[in-house]
Amino acid sequence: MENNIMDEKKCRKCGSTNIVMVEYEGMHPDHYDGISEIMCNKCGARFGRWSGKELIKGETEKRYGQKKK
Repeated sequence: MENNIMDEKKCRKCGSTNIVMVEYEGMHPDHYDGISEIMCNKCGARFGRWSGKELIKGETEKRYGQKKK
């Protein structure tokens, strides 16, 4: 079975359960009506909803995990 990042209840990086689901604002170019990334309040790590990869500073998760153009 595929591991879905949305099913995880703790940070992949530090193991903290202090995580939040992030929805980009309506005018954001990568806005999606729902959660786009998961962020850890303890270590600051951010993971894309669809890609599952750790996002670097300034990087956002493209809608539906699309590749950057």
